[in-house]
Amino acid sequence: MTDTTKASAPTPSVPAAPAIPESVIIRPWPKVVFLYPTFAGASLCFLLSMLQVDPRSLGNSFMALLCLNLLVFSFDFSRIKSITIVVGIVALVLGLLLADTKWDVAGFLSRLIGGIDITMNAAFYGFLAGFLGLLFLLVYVNSRFHYYEVNAREILHHHGYLGDITRWSTDGLEMNKEIYDMAEYLLLQSGRLIFLPSNAKKAIVLDNVAKVNRIEARVNDLLSHIAVRLDQRPGPG
Repeated sequence: MTDTTKASAPTPSVPAAPAIPESVIIRPWPKVVFLYPTFAGASLCFLLSMLQVDPRSLGNSFMALLCLNLLVFSFDFSRIKSITIVVGIVALVLGLLLADTKWDVAGFLSRLIGGIDITMNAAFYGFLAGFLGLLFLLVYVNSRFHYYEVNAREILHHHGYLGDITRWSTDGLEMNKEIYDMAEYLLLQSGRLIFLPSNAKKAIVLDNVAKVNRIEARVNDLLSHIAVRLDQRPGPG
């Protein structure tokens, strides 16, 4: 007599439900953080200066980077404005190429650009990089004390070095996202979040929120799970 053992069918694995965040931390940053390309450029130029790289090439390149970086502080590059600028640049380049067929435009521009001679020494690059690095460190420390927190019941505004807190309820909360500056979005994927609590007299506007799409998705996920739990509560018997 033989015993036959039937192999039990493997229990299908149930995928784990995605973790629901208990709260979402939002830190609005000051505009100075958009100077990080200048900080990186100054640090690199400082090292290259110590290696005796051509100071003219370094100076011209760094000044071009600095001027481009400062444009972020000067204008808000909306989608329409950005497209207009790109189209304008393309039209200008095509116009210069067309004009070069009749006049020596390329040679004139080459001589004009070739005459630019901007030189800075290693001390300048080192001082600027050190100052910006210190500034970024202070901004980072300050962001540990000034930030917003969204949880299941309320929005908390942590502000002040003594732990002051302002609260708004999330009941009936509305949230909007704006990406109003394409240059700032390219630098830090930043944008603006606007919260409209039902018990607040005015909107809560958070500018320069880095990785704004990710933050918006996390807040939406948190609030949607809250709504599901409220809808699934049993009513009175």
